[in-house]
Amino acid sequence: LLPQAADTCVVDCGAAPGGWSQVLARRMAGKNTGQRIIAIDLLAMRPIEGVQILEGDFMEASMKQQIVEIVAGRRVGLVLSDMAPSFTGHRSVDALRTTALCEDVVDFAEEFLSPGGNMVLKYFMGGDEHELRQRLQHMFAQVKIDKPNASRKQSAENYFVCLRKE
Repeated sequence: LLPQAADTCVVDCGAAPGGWSQVLARRMAGKNTGQRIIAIDLLAMRPIEGVQILEGDFMEASMKQQIVEIVAGRRVGLVLSDMAPSFTGHRSVDALRTTALCEDVVDFAEEFLSPGGNMVLKYFMGGDEHELRQRLQHMFAQVKIDKPNASRKQSAENYFVCLRKE
């Protein structure tokens, strides 16, 4: 999933507290000095070496402009999203709210992700994930579903792993 080109960026949407960005920074360290990791969240984050952290809404025009400036002509090879809304405790409501966040990330990826790029997107079963999957299948050559071992079996949390944006 990690981009190989020296001029590629990764965007981690909803990055706080920064776990995915930390892993990316370790894996990408020293390989390609032109690569950039951009972590975006509404919440403040502690600095992470090798990661450009932006505080704000990734869908806001001013934030998109900052991203364009940081990317500076590089390809965006990977978009990650581990976002979840504030939970209400009602599984179906939470799933629908998460799907809405996913749609925002997909809109963002349509705008920023380069052809051939990949995306990993957390969603919760019980919402409109079937429609979301159909949309992703039109955008990417391959769409897989993954449930990490670290996720509790009873959790509705899953990930779409989307390969090779068309």
